[in-house]
Formats: sequence, structure tokens, C-alpha cells
Amino acid sequence: MRPLKQRLRPDNLPNEQRVMRGKTGRTIYLLLLFVFGLAVVNYLFGDYILLQADGLVLRDQNVIATPYVARVESVDITEGQAVKVGDALLKLQSTEILERLADLSTKRADLMAKATDFKIRAESVTQLLPLAERRADEAVNTIKQFDDLAAARLVTSARYQEALKVSYEANRDRVNLKTQRNVLQEELKSLDDALEDAHDAISKVEALYAEGTVLSPVSGSIGASIPSVGNVYRPGEPILSIYYGEPYILVYLPRRYLFPISVGMTVSITDGRDSTEGVVDEILPVTDTLPKEFQNTFKPSDRSQLAKIKIDDSGEFPLNQKVSVSRFPPVLEMLNVRSLLGLGSDD
Repeated sequence: MRPLKQRLRPDNLPNEQRVMRGKTGRTIYLLLLFVFGLAVVNYLFGDYILLQADGLVLRDQNVIATPYVARVESVDITEGQAVKVGDALLKLQSTEILERLADLSTKRADLMAKATDFKIRAESVTQLLPLAERRADEAVNTIKQFDDLAAARLVTSARYQEALKVSYEANRDRVNLKTQRNVLQEELKSLDDALEDAHDAISKVEALYAEGTVLSPVSGSIGASIPSVGNVYRPGEPILSIYYGEPYILVYLPRRYLFPISVGMTVSITDGRDSTEGVVDEILPVTDTLPKEFQNTFKPSDRSQLAKIKIDDSGEFPLNQKVSVSRFPPVLEMLNVRSLLGLGSDD
């Protein structure tokens, strides 16, 4: 009787040949582990060795605002439009300014009427004063004659008193006219100063209002926010912005680093798509809080020192673009680590 399955003897088992697996999986695993460890080290201690900072592409800004309540009547510009000094931007209307001009004009008319009245009175005093002085002089001579007659008892007491009264009235009229002349001269001078101030105030208000036309104070580009027709703005409220001058990077420097950061240092700038080179133009002696787009959820908000970076290619990045600024130490530059890690271009 033959067995259905041949049993192997336990003392005569064949040797099993192990299958040799490839090293590809292990290499990928170690590579991923190395990249992860490098990322962790860079996140924790990268600022000590590498310059890693965030910045914004900015230009000098001129804000258009009015010191009065204004309503937009017409808009002659568009977003990003290039303008020159003196170009018309907006047409505004201000009831407040119109009322102020009307009030100033009314006050100026009142001052002119008063000045005219005072000039007439001053001219009358000027014409009457010589007559009053002559009358007073003649009254003095008459009194002297009456004194001589009174001493000789050739004049009555009533006539003597009447002569004294006439002399008194003549001198009083002369004194009154002289006083009026001096007072009118001072008042006319004050009125002339007030009229000059009124003319100056009206001229300044008219120049400020300029019939509601807002002209560009600088040559540059219009910002992204454009007012609409009918919008009403309060005094000091920004209406629009004009950006002028060469663009630059306002960078927020890290708080900790083991290398010097100085003016003239060359850095790499990238926005994730385009890259260029820049030079540290100025390190500002001020600090500021990082903008919200730069803040890390896992790190508390902190203040960083500011610096300005001059861009080699000014047309590379749009305005207000968020960029990253980096710089490798000389040793890593020699090893061309930047191109290996893909953190920037090496022009």
C-alpha cells in the first residue's frame, strides 16, 4: 500500500534559499527620513545659520485725502494707471467748502462796507479839522481882546461869558475832530488788516478746493482702491493712494542669527515663481510686528527689526507681493547648496 503523500524526514530537510530584496525601498526611506530631519533642523535652528526672512514689495506712498467732507462727482483714473504731476484724478463736491466760501465772502463784504464808511468819516474829519483849528485860534484871540476890555471895564459880564462859551466850543470841536481822526486811522488800519486776512483766507480756501478738482501731487501709479461716484468721505479719510519712486523690499529680519547682516550684503529674493538678487540698502533702527500673512500659527507673534533691500530688477515683482529673502553662508555657497535644495536661483 503506497502513501498518499511522501513525508520528509526531519533529519533530512532541504536548505531554503532566502530571497534577496532590493535596496530601492530602503534608500527611499532613508532619503525621506533625511529630508524630514533636515526640515525639522531647518525649522528649529535654520535662522542661526541661514538668512531666512519674509518681506513685502513696497514703494513710497502718497495718500490723497481732504480736510473737509467731500462727495465724489467723477473719477478720471483706473487701478494701476500711471499718472504725472498735475494730472486730474477726481472731481469732488463739498457743501461745507461752498458754505465757508459764502460766509467768508459775506464777512469780506461787511468789512469793505465798514471800511468805506470809515474812509468817508475820515475824509470829512480831514476837511473839517483846518476850519475847526482856525475857529479855535480866532476864539483865543477874541478872548484875549475880551480880557483887555474886561480889565478896562468896557465889556459886560454877559458878553464876556458868551465869548468864553464860544471859545470853549471851538476848542472842543477841534479836540473832537483830532480824536476822531486818530481813532479812524487806527480803525481803518485794523479794517485793512482784516480785509487782507479775509482775502488771504478766501484765496487759500479756493486754492485748496480748486473747484473740486483733485490733481496728482507726484508722478507714479494709482493704487488698487479707486473711489466710486457718489462716495462721501470724511475729513482725513483716505480716498486713494499713489505709489511713486523705485520699488524696494521691506524685510522683517530674524531675531536670532550667527552671522552679520550689514548694508551692501547681497541676498536672494523669490516669490515662489520668480527670483532675483538684491542688496541690503538700509537697516532701520525700528521694529514692527509681523503682518498676519507672515505669522506662524505655532509661534507667538513677535516684533522684528526692519530693513530695506534694493532690487536689481525693479519690474520682477508686483507691488505688495509677499517674498522670501535668503542668504547662504560662504561655505554653503561654495558647495552650491542653494541649487541642491532648490531654495533660490544662482545667477
